[in-house]
Amino acid sequence: MKLQHKAWALVLVIVGLSATSVVLGSRYIIGDSFARMQADRAAQEGERARRVLNQQVQALGATARDYAYWGDAVDYVAGKKAGFMSDNFGAENLGYLRISEVVVFDTQGRAIATVARSGEDGLAEVPAERVAPLRELIAPILASGNVKTVLQTLRVINGQLEIVVGAAVHHPDHPDQPAQGTIIMVRHFDQTEVARLADVLMTPTRLSFGAPDHGGSDIHLVPVDDDHDDLHAVLQDHQGRPVAELVLTLDRRLQQQGQALAWQGMGLAALAGLLASVLLVLLLDRLLLRRLQRLHTDLHLVTQQGIASPGLVHVQGNDELTRLAEGINSLLARARQDADAQRAAHEHQEALQMQLMQSQKTEALGRLTGGIAHDFNNSLAAITGWVRLAVEDLPDPGHPSHEALQQALKATGYADGLMRQLLAFGRQTPPKLRRLHWTSLIEETRQLVGSGLTRDCELVVDYRVVDDEVDADPTQLQQVLVNLLINAADAMQGKGRIELTLNALDLPLPPAHAVPPGAAGLEPGRYLVLTVRDHGPGVAPEHLDRVFEPFFTTKAKGRGTGLGLSVAQGIVVRHHGALGLRNEPDGGACFHLYLPASRREVAVDPIAAPGGGHDPGHQLLFVDDDQLVRHAWSALLERKGWNVTRSRDGEEAWAQFTQTGKRWDVVLTDQSMPGLDGVGLAHRIRATTSPPPIVLMSGHANEVAPELLQSLFAAVLHKPVDAAELQRVLQDVLAGAETSPTEG
Repeated sequence: MKLQHKAWALVLVIVGLSATSVVLGSRYIIGDSFARMQADRAAQEGERARRVLNQQVQALGATARDYAYWGDAVDYVAGKKAGFMSDNFGAENLGYLRISEVVVFDTQGRAIATVARSGEDGLAEVPAERVAPLRELIAPILASGNVKTVLQTLRVINGQLEIVVGAAVHHPDHPDQPAQGTIIMVRHFDQTEVARLADVLMTPTRLSFGAPDHGGSDIHLVPVDDDHDDLHAVLQDHQGRPVAELVLTLDRRLQQQGQALAWQGMGLAALAGLLASVLLVLLLDRLLLRRLQRLHTDLHLVTQQGIASPGLVHVQGNDELTRLAEGINSLLARARQDADAQRAAHEHQEALQMQLMQSQKTEALGRLTGGIAHDFNNSLAAITGWVRLAVEDLPDPGHPSHEALQQALKATGYADGLMRQLLAFGRQTPPKLRRLHWTSLIEETRQLVGSGLTRDCELVVDYRVVDDEVDADPTQLQQVLVNLLINAADAMQGKGRIELTLNALDLPLPPAHAVPPGAAGLEPGRYLVLTVRDHGPGVAPEHLDRVFEPFFTTKAKGRGTGLGLSVAQGIVVRHHGALGLRNEPDGGACFHLYLPASRREVAVDPIAAPGGGHDPGHQLLFVDDDQLVRHAWSALLERKGWNVTRSRDGEEAWAQFTQTGKRWDVVLTDQSMPGLDGVGLAHRIRATTSPPPIVLMSGHANEVAPELLQSLFAAVLHKPVDAAELQRVLQDVLAGAETSPTEG
């Protein structure tokens, strides 16, 4: 073995052993230390979060004691102070104290009075099914004999955490007398309360109700990703049973700092190895050292400049070191070629992966929406039917409950629109168009966002058109406008002026005019243009082309999903319009929303007044697997003059159709049912002699092939259905069946 080989072998052995020992030691010591520090920090954060929540429980308990240890409360339980509840538990006071429900029991456990918050300013009674569990909780208070006994506990009802406190009612001047009753107070720990808790803790916080015990561990960490851990702190009721978990999202700064220190240790180890090698080289022949030094200098320069630099190593002579330098240069050239190829492949792979992730997210949202749509629409249909019946039962339109029921119908319509919007984003249903006035919808939206969605912003509206009619889905269009207004308010940190301008635009424009943002791809015609402008910092130039991408957001984590503008653009496109964006020269961003002006000659059919019905005597077979929908709409149709026969599924409907001997005028059926579905039932009925017309009323009509909808059904309705629309469709179908023979 040559001397040079022995020297290199000695250097490599010493450097390798030194670097390996230092790296292993530093990584183990630093990693273990920071892991313990991270665990200690997590335990402290968990205990602090539970203490803060317990302070809320204690504060609510103190409030309950203040009211219970009051002479007015004793008089009220004794029947002397009739105005105690209305004087002390009004909507404003309950909101200030953040109390959701109050129940007063006598000594026998009977509920004397109940009150619950309904919305922001409304009051209602506590339902009986909620009073019964509270009665069980007060039993220990009444049985203890100690009037100072206070109940403080947590419970989970219908997937929501509740703080429940109770205190015995007694006269403060007579502590030796027995309790005269009990006051129970309940606070719903909803998302608003969780947000308040998160603000206090200055840490993202949420609640979890699945398996809160985790094998008896009160506090434990669950890794989320490279930067965050979820801290699960178990919450217990007054009997020590776990009811929920308080989940805090913690960053992993300590571990990252430990990793950084570990890398610094590795760097120090490499540096120590380099110094050791220099000391050994000094003992070698100076001629060899100089050449090795040149080789080392060139390699170091290449390392600093990166693999993409054109640098080479140079060693004079004609021996092994020279050939080594030539080999290194060849290796560098090959590595640069491979690096360029790998970089291009990696960029292409990242682009494909991003496209796949976005498509998977969109598909997952569509599947989730489709999965809940059926049950949700059935519930809305049942609610709409019963409310319609209640409206018709009112003696006159001036009844105090008439306005409340009309608002309930508007709320179900709004919920129906939200479901249609989600289904539209998942590409499952088109918008439900009707003629409307843009200005009316804008004013309605101003009232909606005026409740606090735009915080302290000033909304300035300028209407520059008279003919403002468009064909649109009002719920979807309102969602677009609300989203734009909230984004504008967020851009100005909740303070500033938002300007809305409604104008008209005729396309195509003259050649000398610049095309406004977003209008380049629109068809020729007349459009109504709504601009929404804020006076914030505007949108960064590099983000202008990405703001409408799904899941892209510049907001802080937890403040936005990145779906708002993507959904808004999809809604506008399905309305044959466009949505554009530009930064104004004097600051702020301006969205341009284009909708075609209404071209229809016939206005939308008015809603029929309650009580108008069809000629009596017509037989209708109503098939739906949801009992609430079946009963509600059957009662409504019977009031309209129909003779309704109910069936809970397709098989039962087929048996009634073939065995009762009745002549059916119309069959109204759902699609998704156990056993025989709506399409299967329609196939059987259409195969009979002189089949009646069949109307499909379902929230899953989009799952049926279009050719089957056209061939099997006389009409198709999407749940939830307006009562007037259902009556009109049934009348039209029946009229068509009476004027033309039905195909077999």
